[in-house]
Amino acid sequence: MDYETTAMELISYSGNARSMAFQALEKAKEGDFAEADRLLAESKKENTKAHNAQTDLLAAEASGQKIEMGILLVHAQDHLMTSMLAIELIQELIVLHRDKAGREK
Repeated sequence: MDYETTAMELISYSGNARSMAFQALEKAKEGDFAEADRLLAESKKENTKAHNAQTDLLAAEASGQKIEMGILLVHAQDHLMTSMLAIELIQELIVLHRDKAGREK
């Protein structure tokens, strides 16, 4: 397994997921909830790709392969965890914006 490639996949997919989640939040703030929902769904798809890359690493280690823990892999894990947290929080913020918009009508 090429750990550097997997780490770069984690960084790329996680970065995409985080970016799309924040774009979804911006759309919710504008009142465009259909686009916010679409972007959040795309964000979750990218996050799943990142999670799958992480699972590949876990499976490789579980099968006995030695995984060298370098700064690149630590950085990749950091990206994954922050994107996961961002998605969860932004999902809740979108609910609040949607509720607020409903009350203002």
